[in-house]
Amino acid sequence: MVRTLVLVRHGKAEKAQDDSSDLYRELTPDGRHALEIAYPRTFSLLEDYDDVNVWSSPAIRAMQTAQVVASVLGVDGIEVDQTLYDQNYDALLGQIATTPEETVVVVGHVPSLDAIASHLLGRQVRLSKGAAIALELPQPAPAAEGEAAGSTPALPSSASLLWFVDGPKSSAWGSLVSIEGEVTASAGELAAEAERFFANPDDVDALCDFRMAVRRLRSLVSFLSPWESKKQAERADKILRNLLDATARLRGIDIFSQTVDDLVEAGELGENSLLPVACAHERKLERSSFMELVRKKGLVKKVDSLVEELSAFRWKKSVLARGLGEGDLRSRFDEELDALDQALFGLDLSSANAVYDARRDAKELHYVANRLGVVLGDERAQMSQYMDEIQRDLGALCNARTNATLADEFRHSPRFRGVRADLGVAGRDQSEVVSAIVSGMRRREATDEAAVDEEDVPAETGALEADVATEAGALAEVTDPAENPEDAATGVAPEDAAPVADAAPQIPAE
Repeated sequence: MVRTLVLVRHGKAEKAQDDSSDLYRELTPDGRHALEIAYPRTFSLLEDYDDVNVWSSPAIRAMQTAQVVASVLGVDGIEVDQTLYDQNYDALLGQIATTPEETVVVVGHVPSLDAIASHLLGRQVRLSKGAAIALELPQPAPAAEGEAAGSTPALPSSASLLWFVDGPKSSAWGSLVSIEGEVTASAGELAAEAERFFANPDDVDALCDFRMAVRRLRSLVSFLSPWESKKQAERADKILRNLLDATARLRGIDIFSQTVDDLVEAGELGENSLLPVACAHERKLERSSFMELVRKKGLVKKVDSLVEELSAFRWKKSVLARGLGEGDLRSRFDEELDALDQALFGLDLSSANAVYDARRDAKELHYVANRLGVVLGDERAQMSQYMDEIQRDLGALCNARTNATLADEFRHSPRFRGVRADLGVAGRDQSEVVSAIVSGMRRREATDEAAVDEEDVPAETGALEADVATEAGALAEVTDPAENPEDAATGVAPEDAAPVADAAPQIPAE
């Protein structure tokens, strides 16, 4: 007869679609994850017991729970018992009374498990999903002299409580499961784009898509750094940063080449200009240098290794022990957003580095909000579009500055000796684009600031209104529109105004 009986209710499972599907319901990903984290500690309470046997209902959700139990206990096989799914209370007690095994873990459903535990302990017991309760059953007295051997043992009617562990709260690991899925998906996208680009580095679109995949994955890894393995975070950041650095010049040449083609199409450069040809030759040279770097540093293998590593995302032990709440993730997102707002407020548009950093941060928040919207919530997920608009505006400025810099660099290169005049045209054009973008941004920021100031002025009545009207009239008389026609026409503050940030069975088995 069983001496130690452990009753385990299966973990959190998928919702039933119809009566015929109940047997095949599986554990949810977070439900299984919660068991895998909690059960090593729970079943360490059985470490002094040898020859533990695991019985399970044939329902998939119970079998999956039993597999976690068996893995933790080092048990090779699981005995499937239809009685547990049928919830035949008397039949199960009869099996417990007649089995020669001393320690049995029974994985099944309520209400039968609740009923058995309540019956044996003499008080009401309710098992939550994933809960485990261990009972010590009294052993039958030796057969009396003259009593027939092999008589049917009496059904157990009482037991002593050894220990009880409530089921783990799967919601604490729900975020982990969602995040792991997004990281795995992003890593898979990087693998696909890397294969495409390395197979044909002459494909301009392939390079652009590859760099976007690198940035998406790097943004996630960076955002999750407070909770992931430090070694994993540092290795991932190093590899991804090196990939961006190694392809930056190649991408810059592509953007400049596209700008040159646009200038030819617009008639700013002659139809017979040799600058597009010179740019194509420069890209071939850069591509050759890049592919040599790929070979020397083994970048293809490093990408493959990183993708494999991130597909089995490693969390810090503290996170695995307590899970990761959505509130933690939202707080970090809000902190990053506040930091970006501060950077955008008063952003020095004349500083290429400051603009580049702000664009990078906006782009990272765009990717994070887009990828982790399920755990961040709808409000923060909607920030993805706003962040994308910001990074696009700043990106146009960054690209124009890069184009102007490359035009100046190429003018001093002997490989561009015959097209220096055209480079001068391209350089001046992009410098004018930079000035136009900066002026437009400053005017828009000043307009926003003026609008905010107007909203902050309280609506007064009486003499104060008259005073304000009088002052406004006086200012209108003093200001000569001809002195600053641009400001007079637009009604904005001077360009040096500080920028402002935008704001089956008869008894259901549960």
